[in-house]
Amino acid sequence: MRFDRNSIGVKLWLYFILFASIILTALWLMQIVFMQSFYEGMKTNAIASIANRIIALYGSDDFEATVDQITFHNSILVFITDTQGSVIYASDEHGPGGPAGGKRPGHTANNWPYSRPLPAGFNDFLEQINESGSDHIRYTVENSRFPGNSLVYGAKMPGALLYISTPLDPVNTTTDILRTQLIYVTIAALVLSLIIAFFIARKFAKPVAAISQQAGDLAKGNFTVGFDKGFCAELDELAATLDHAALELSKVENLRRELIANISHDLRTPLTMVIAYTEMIRDISGGNKEKREAHLAVIAAEAQRLTLLVNDILDLSVIQSGNESLEMTTINLSGLVDKILSHFQPVFEHEGYILEKTVEPDQYVWGDQQKLTQVLYNLIANAMNYIGQDLRVSVKLWDCGGRVRIAVTDYGDGIAAEELPYVWERYYKSKEHKGSKGTGLGLSIVKGILELHEANFGVVSNKGQGSTFWFELNK
Repeated sequence: MRFDRNSIGVKLWLYFILFASIILTALWLMQIVFMQSFYEGMKTNAIASIANRIIALYGSDDFEATVDQITFHNSILVFITDTQGSVIYASDEHGPGGPAGGKRPGHTANNWPYSRPLPAGFNDFLEQINESGSDHIRYTVENSRFPGNSLVYGAKMPGALLYISTPLDPVNTTTDILRTQLIYVTIAALVLSLIIAFFIARKFAKPVAAISQQAGDLAKGNFTVGFDKGFCAELDELAATLDHAALELSKVENLRRELIANISHDLRTPLTMVIAYTEMIRDISGGNKEKREAHLAVIAAEAQRLTLLVNDILDLSVIQSGNESLEMTTINLSGLVDKILSHFQPVFEHEGYILEKTVEPDQYVWGDQQKLTQVLYNLIANAMNYIGQDLRVSVKLWDCGGRVRIAVTDYGDGIAAEELPYVWERYYKSKEHKGSKGTGLGLSIVKGILELHEANFGVVSNKGQGSTFWFELNK
């Protein structure tokens, strides 16, 4: 894995190490730094609970036996004295004890298991608890006989005082043990983190680097490149998306080449005709008026064809660039359709075409009149190009509930179902209509204008039954 701090592999590696370091730091803080205070807090709560239990049992028949059990199981020292410090009862994990001389009723110096002296600092304890406004106190003192501290807890009882003491030394020993263990654990965890992070980062970085290299090949025009799958769903999805992008780019490239070829062909043919007939006028028919007029008519027709092609290309370019703006107004679409059909009437009569017109009057829509005129011209011209043997063209306009629909139908050969999604593409022509007239850009222009109007549009066609192109506009 190449070291580049901005690469995904290195960043994953660093983040994994950072994560492991944070976990280990938190572990050190919890187990070493905060363990003492945590332990003391838990110990204090436990001693307070024991004190409450002893106070509740004080005066009961099994009080002494219960206290002995408590001191044995919890390794604590308990003294119950009067307010002046005279021992009433004492107990620790080794058993009960009392004052010298057996001052407690029912006991003598001989029947106590052993005599227990008051702990060092007991006078300070008496002073603190008697002066305290609370019914209990707690504090830590340094052991006089052993290294470390002890927790002292005192509570006031009816006519007596409760003194409990327990060493805090075990936590220091535990901390030392944990510290030693954590040193080894930290070293092992960091080493394992480095190794695991390296392989994880490499596992991520390798397919990403491969995809990056393959994307570079795609940018150079290699549309057959395949993108490797990764080891996770996101990388697989990225590879699939790039494969789809490569396929679509190959289609665009093929369309671009076809477009250039078609434009070159459409431009070259009329230009060749113009040049040829110009030379014929110069060399042959210059003095022959009849031939010269015929040749000039061909030149004019080819020049008009060139103008139509160039205008269509420019219109499509402006629409697809996103720079086209609409001049929206309220339009009498019924009147516009009638006007356009009247312009086509001489052509229909000359060619013997039959126009079937069904136009509901006074249907108004919101749109750009000039652009919609271009749409209608293109759709009607398209129907005339693919007219059937019965020479019929149908134009219908009607209100379809809040919108106005226009449908232009020819009754020609129709379009195969698999070709319908492509009829709106520029320069696309059905396989059965390769020899038809037109630039092949008309329907692309129609699509662009209707999309600017946010109109619904489509085509319905069946083989041998003709095609119907339709669109709907808001009123």
